[in-house]
Amino acid sequence: MTSPFPILRQVVIGARDLEATSRELRETFHLEPGFADPLLEEMHLADETIPVGPEAHLELVGPLSDRASINAWLDRVGGTSGYCISVQVPDLDPHLAAIEAAGVRLAIQAEAYGRRIVQLHPGDMGLLVELDEIPDADEWFWDHLEHPPSPDPWIDDVVGIDLATPDPQGRAERWAAVFRVPVLEKDGHPVIELGTRTVRFVQDEAPRMSAIDVRATPAGAGLPEAIELGRVTLRVLRD
Repeated sequence: MTSPFPILRQVVIGARDLEATSRELRETFHLEPGFADPLLEEMHLADETIPVGPEAHLELVGPLSDRASINAWLDRVGGTSGYCISVQVPDLDPHLAAIEAAGVRLAIQAEAYGRRIVQLHPGDMGLLVELDEIPDADEWFWDHLEHPPSPDPWIDDVVGIDLATPDPQGRAERWAAVFRVPVLEKDGHPVIELGTRTVRFVQDEAPRMSAIDVRATPAGAGLPEAIELGRVTLRVLRD
């Protein structure tokens, strides 16, 4: 069943050594190498996008040169950490109105592969957040690529993230306003749902994406419950 809008589609990890981080991630979860987004080269970024199941993606980004703005972010957060998420919406216009009403700044407003996108200022959201206008919930940017899935993956979905923030309730309310969804509560934490995936807001003085939840396949039964990748924890969930 197709997820309802808005849909959390892609979770991005920033790393200074992209090759080593990619190798560790792929070997841990038995994933095949991903593919690069050529548009990011213009921003002095190397990247690798790895499909995880039929709908979600994990992406790794890192600097191609000293000119890449991600260098300052890596210095500030102390190395590998959660960097960005991409969320699919059918129409940007109502979200743009909500973004303005919530007092959130736009970092980027552009087109990518013929689709309207905006990126929201991480200072206002606690994380770099991208909204991508693709009206058909069964489509995503990479559908045209002939990239074979991993034949025997140990994970098959990215099911949520934790956003650490000094003010979980306030941050959740801002995200809810931007995405036009309600704030819910789960296990004592405010959460919002983006399709079948969850953003959980947790208490911490250092704003960042602190955890990523992935779902194990039967082949991944031997995976540990949590894996540390720099400053982000990958939590392994099982049905």
